[in-house]
Amino acid sequence: MSAILARYFDGKSSVARQVSLALDAQRALRVRGDGIDLSYPISAVRASDRIGSSRRYLTFPDGSQCETGDNDGVDRLFAAQQPAAARLLHRWESGLRYALAAAAITLAVAAAAIFWGIPALAKQVAFALPASTEKLLGQDALATLDRFIFAPSRLPAERQEALRRLHSAMLAELSAGRGGGSGYRLELRAGGRAGPNAFALPAGIIVMTDELVALSRDDQEIEAVLAHEIGHLRQRHILRHVLQDSVTVLLIAVTLGDLTSLTTLAATAPTLLLQAKFSRDFEREADEFALGYLARRGISPEVFAAILQRMEDVRPGGKDAPDFLSSHPGTRERIARARGAR
Repeated sequence: MSAILARYFDGKSSVARQVSLALDAQRALRVRGDGIDLSYPISAVRASDRIGSSRRYLTFPDGSQCETGDNDGVDRLFAAQQPAAARLLHRWESGLRYALAAAAITLAVAAAAIFWGIPALAKQVAFALPASTEKLLGQDALATLDRFIFAPSRLPAERQEALRRLHSAMLAELSAGRGGGSGYRLELRAGGRAGPNAFALPAGIIVMTDELVALSRDDQEIEAVLAHEIGHLRQRHILRHVLQDSVTVLLIAVTLGDLTSLTTLAATAPTLLLQAKFSRDFEREADEFALGYLARRGISPEVFAAILQRMEDVRPGGKDAPDFLSSHPGTRERIARARGAR
């Protein structure tokens, strides 16, 4: 094995001397130069890790040290001691195609985590969160909406009471059929720029606007809308959406080193909640629940399709509504699915 050139430091001064390094027949490392002739068991010599083309350092038992830019030569000296994993890591670092492959794998894993892993984790966490946490999120979100968007309902007291009785009857029927729904409550508001709308908040809160009540032609249409929102609550869609967005922020922060996003994560939860826009999968699950409920009640699915279509028709006037209050995505698809349900 050919010798490699290095600079030798005795550990006592900053003076560097040129030396050559080579293994002898007994596998000892010989350090030779002007006035230097040293020998160390190769197992007692520590070599710094190979990182790209940076210089390597060999540290000897007596505290002296050598520095060399001959990375391949150092690898040859320590071939017997170097773990296979370290050699493989260097190949990845030094080869462009390996680096690109590693980057592609990292992106693929991150994408899989965002699109499949995080939603699955968010679902588990949403169902495991304590009721106090969910209640706090729901109350804060409703308080924010009342401050900036809504006004107290202007519906006659008798009409408000009738709607609450309808909601309570639905919950009683769902509870009797083990469909869940105990603890949910209906909040009526004048929607203002939110327009005709109904949506669910954590802690079992369903908000319905006066404008939606006025838009409906009968209480069966209102019942269909309430059933859809109850479907969101039963599947914890609101919490799952907030958790998915939050975990994605965490993943990006860890991957890119943007730690500032971690310090503000707790404060962003209400904002994420108000900016939420349900995915098509969430909407499909809630629609299926609503259609199933209507079928058990003997109500035509056309009732649900009709109120969806009317909400779609008046949507252009509600462009200024926040994302959370905006229309659900894929409304035409949902209307077609409702009309196809029998």
